[in-house]
This record gives sequence, C-alpha cells and structure tokens, in this order.
Amino acid sequence: MRKFLPRTAANPQGFTLIELLVVISIIAILSVVGVTVFTNTQKNSRDTRRKADVDSISKALEANYTSGSATPYPIVTASMFTSGIIPADPQNSGAYVYSGIPAAAATTYTVCTKMESGSGGNASDTNGAAAANGPFYCKKNQQ
Repeated sequence: MRKFLPRTAANPQGFTLIELLVVISIIAILSVVGVTVFTNTQKNSRDTRRKADVDSISKALEANYTSGSATPYPIVTASMFTSGIIPADPQNSGAYVYSGIPAAAATTYTVCTKMESGSGGNASDTNGAAAANGPFYCKKNQQ
C-alpha cells in the first residue's frame, strides 16, 4: 500500500497567492488584447463591405445611364441589383448617403459612406451630403 507523503516545504500542495495573481493578470491582459483585435477586425470588415456596396450602387447607376436624356441617372431601385435588394449599411441597416440623387432622376450623383474605422476613405467630406465629419468613401458619376 502506498504511504501518503507528509506536507512539508519540499512537497507543497496548491498554489501560492502570487502564482494565482500572476496567472489571472496574464489571462486578463490576453483577454483585453483579444477583444481589441476582434473589434478592429469587425470595423475593418464592415468598412470593406461599405466600399463594396458603394461601388455596387455606382455600377448600377452607370449601367442604367441614359445618354442624351435630361436626367440620365435614374432613381436607385431594388431591380437594379441582382440580389433584388438595395445595399444598406452593415451596422445601422440604414441607407447610404446619396448626394445629387433627389427623389427624381438626376444629371449627376455622388454615393458616399462614412468609414467606421477612421481610415481608408477617399474623401474628407461629402459636399453637404452628411453633417458629420470624418473619413468618407465616395464614388461620383463617370459619365
């Protein structure tokens, strides 16, 4: 039969308070770093989607351009997109900011979205299309 070892300094059982505090501190630091990286990755992902959506809206408007018309660019409708849905902002589910596209057809357009991550935009403002300042990604008419 196996004899139980007596508790001595040479055979400590359990962890000291310092060891536990060090491990908890390391876990906390790794958690904070992980959450920060995850949040930034989500922002960059949404910004990439915003850029793709603005490009898609611009391409749809250019594809429906009517040369020689008084108002060559039509109103944006769901039928212009293969999905049958007008792209919306991935976070707010709201429409993108349009400038130069009133309730009726127009001669020019600018489609803009505000970048969430604070970088990656190609315009500093939207020429009055939105009141908030910040980096914007915009596409203007090509014709």
